[in-house]
Amino acid sequence: MGGDGEGRPRGGGFLGRWATRGGAALLASALCAVLLLLPARGASADPAQLCAGYAACSAPGFTTHGYPRAAAGSWWSMYGGINCTNYAAFVESHVYGVPTPGLLLGDAYQWSARAAAAGIPVDQTPTVGAVAVWGPDAPGMGADGHVAVVEAIGPDGSYIDVSQSGMGPANDGYDWERVYRDGGSWESWPSSFIHFAGSGSPAALPAPGSRVPGAELVSAGG
Repeated sequence: MGGDGEGRPRGGGFLGRWATRGGAALLASALCAVLLLLPARGASADPAQLCAGYAACSAPGFTTHGYPRAAAGSWWSMYGGINCTNYAAFVESHVYGVPTPGLLLGDAYQWSARAAAAGIPVDQTPTVGAVAVWGPDAPGMGADGHVAVVEAIGPDGSYIDVSQSGMGPANDGYDWERVYRDGGSWESWPSSFIHFAGSGSPAALPAPGSRVPGAELVSAGG
């Protein structure tokens, strides 16, 4: 979805729906929608925002994980484009080597319950590479919640840095946000974290504060 051109953050609301493809298979998907419940914010209005937009988030110290080149595709049966679930699925698959799950994860708020039911670890502990999940009741999120990728973890788990699609004020909807456990950013602490298992997870995941080789970064800001 397009933004309103006024630098407002895009929200985590989803237009989740089931679609029939070829008259046979049902396709579960989730689309991060524009949310205009928050006031406009400039580059310096949100001190917890680390970068906004593909260009800024491609600068040293950040990464888009190559999503601008892959956004048009569908990952894990999610809708492509400015879409938090498609972005999270792409990063888990492309960066961490997670195989496509044998289940439909659905809208963002459904990811944790469906993953847990399938035996995928879900808990309250962030790790680099985990998918952070916000429920529909989280402040600033739409009825279908939101997901993002954990990029770094602060001392004693005091904060996490997340990359995400569908939340940034730039027209491409991409940004990095520092989310504090005790508040300090407009995004609240996630309700849960999903630890998908793949060639890069969990044993080979980098330690908190670092990122996987080849992800355009060596270490995260602390």
